[in-house]
Amino acid sequence: MPFLNKLSFFFTRTEGKRKSRLWQWGLRWHRRVASHTTSMFRTTYHWFRNPSAFVGLQPIQSAYIMGGILIGPSFLGRNKMFTKWVFPDSSKYMIETASDIGALIFLFLSGVKQDPSMLKQAGRKAVVIAISGFILTIASLMSTASILGKYVIADLEGINILWALSTTIAVTNFPVAHPILVELNLLNCDLGRLAMAASMVTDLIAWVLFVLSVSVRHGRGNALRMISFVGSLASLIIVIIYVIRPVMKWIVRKTPNGRPVEKRYIAPILLSAFIATFISDFIGATTADGPLFLGLAIPDGLPLGAMIVRNFETVNNIFLLPFYFSKEGFQTNLFSVPSWKSWWAMQFILCSGYVGKTVGTILACLFYKMPCSDSISLGLVMNFRGIIELFSYENWLSNKYINISTYSALAFSTVMITAVTTPLVSILNGNSRRYLAYNRRTFEHSKSGTEIGILTCVHGDENIPSIINLLEASNSTRENPISAYAFHLLELFGRSIPVFVAHDSQRKSSYPTNDEHFVKAFRNYEKYKGGQICIQSFTIISPYKSMHEDICKFALDKKVKLIIIPFHKQRTITGNMDTMDNALRTVNPNILENAPCSVGVLVDRGGVGNTMWATQDNFSYSIAIIFLGGNDDREVLAYASRMAEHPQVSLTVVRFLQTNTKEDSKRDMQFDDKLLEEFRYRNAANERVVYREEVVQDGPEMVTVMRSMGNGYDLMMTGRKQSSKSELLNGLSEFSESPELGVVGDILASPDFLGGMVSVLVVQQQLHMRTLVFKI
Repeated sequence: MPFLNKLSFFFTRTEGKRKSRLWQWGLRWHRRVASHTTSMFRTTYHWFRNPSAFVGLQPIQSAYIMGGILIGPSFLGRNKMFTKWVFPDSSKYMIETASDIGALIFLFLSGVKQDPSMLKQAGRKAVVIAISGFILTIASLMSTASILGKYVIADLEGINILWALSTTIAVTNFPVAHPILVELNLLNCDLGRLAMAASMVTDLIAWVLFVLSVSVRHGRGNALRMISFVGSLASLIIVIIYVIRPVMKWIVRKTPNGRPVEKRYIAPILLSAFIATFISDFIGATTADGPLFLGLAIPDGLPLGAMIVRNFETVNNIFLLPFYFSKEGFQTNLFSVPSWKSWWAMQFILCSGYVGKTVGTILACLFYKMPCSDSISLGLVMNFRGIIELFSYENWLSNKYINISTYSALAFSTVMITAVTTPLVSILNGNSRRYLAYNRRTFEHSKSGTEIGILTCVHGDENIPSIINLLEASNSTRENPISAYAFHLLELFGRSIPVFVAHDSQRKSSYPTNDEHFVKAFRNYEKYKGGQICIQSFTIISPYKSMHEDICKFALDKKVKLIIIPFHKQRTITGNMDTMDNALRTVNPNILENAPCSVGVLVDRGGVGNTMWATQDNFSYSIAIIFLGGNDDREVLAYASRMAEHPQVSLTVVRFLQTNTKEDSKRDMQFDDKLLEEFRYRNAANERVVYREEVVQDGPEMVTVMRSMGNGYDLMMTGRKQSSKSELLNGLSEFSESPELGVVGDILASPDFLGGMVSVLVVQQQLHMRTLVFKI
């Protein structure tokens, strides 16, 4: 850093604010570049030390392609005994048939999940980014090919195949980029949405160029053939838009709200995908156009699109699609290259196209003043390659436009570019602290009389009464108002892009979500409170793996103090706790780790079938707090102090102390004592508040005292993590089954505790806070 110190001295000695600001700008950019560079070098070194970490970041499509090449003639297939026993000649036709079916179903499902309206919604930014990357890719690849033409493989010397290759490299195929972004948990962020919109624009550009090139090829010497091709393709599109799509919409209208589509419609729809494949191949288009166009005609999401994806995607990805990659591996032979000089010339030409696409994307992003890390990430995302590129290369090989050595070089580059770009994107976007706030967003640090923001999450209608009762107990008044945000969380099925729906009371949402009961319940409660609380309802439809992105971003923007999320287990009729959905187990830990504020996990024991929330006339809420000390317990006490002001809420605070407290533990208890003293002084005249202390020797005795409290409470509250100096939890953590609830919370939520009749709220105080960087 000596050079930077001298540079700092130079700029600070200069007169005028402009040069001082120039130094500040340069220092900020130096810190950003140094941070990203250091992170990438550390990660790369970790990959060399631990190759399994690098392999674990590879997307499933790359793994399939690598596996196909591994069993092909490039590696294991070179052993004739292996090929004879594992893949005999009699299995060749079976593998080809299964691979073709798997690829066509994949294309059909990609069209089903794709929303054509995104092309209308794609802003100018997405269009400019797509066009910039597209043009620079073609320019860089064609110019490099003209220079290295004498070294290149013979069948790439023609201008037609070079134009087709540059167009293929310039396109970011939607069916390829979408599943990789899902695996990287980037689909919900702005980067993922922008990448999806830009990829659809490049798909449209490439398809228009494909139609023009095929029309010109058919029209050479025979204008009637060109007219026939264009007319046939237009007729297919018209039939899909004006015949098949209205039929699909009729099926959706006929299906009752909240009910799945009848299964008798599913088989004919799948059969029509194969018919569309045959027709598109018959008229001279590619076999990929038919199923993809038909999939686009099917309304995405609930109920029809989700039903089709649920029925076919898992079976196809597990059983049929691997056959396609196996076939591609059989056709890839890295040892069929006639000259390694021509091989490396080919790879250099392809790399120039990838570099041109990356640079073009980055320049367009910087023009729109996007962050440097996001610009680089988007440039890398636009280079994702996969099954669609292999499909094009196989089509060229079958039509003898290229030979097996060229195909092998193209397949190798497809694997390598995705294998390199995916981990880099993961590094650049692996910052779990991007939702950190610059200040404390907790109840403990909130001043009296300020508006409190609470974000509540609901998975089903059974969560609504408990959430509304908890909001009522939070005591929203005109002097201490609450702004509540209710989120209905739904898993994404049958469409590719997550949906964030805002339910405005003045207008109806354009996207069908089947959550009228959810919206109506919170609107009725808001009207009942008569303006003392403001509730806004939203619906999030996204993958569970990345659902926390929308929640944390919204909480950061709205300056929320508390996020309340339901526990992934629900009480059944028999009284046991049953898991609602195994995928839900990933939502809560992600929110707890990334939330910009405090988080509460609600274990709902309100009773099965209870769909009523209490009104002011019959509302009565009894709360018990288990206090051991620490940040989380202090946050619980601060939240409960607000609840204690409600005239129908009774509060019992039980503080557990150990008989022999060590000196270092006493120092930690000073913060707890101060807050408890303020709490007792504030509620000294409140007869509905009871405070007592229990002195115990160990954890089992503490549990015994907790059981003796009885089940006369509606809610028991505790912190997720207690003081690290407390020895009362020694030995109890070994029996904890739910880390998101903590040790004490897991005990309270167990079915054996008080008969499993009391709801539990486990609170975690804000974990992290962004550090302020002061200007020089």
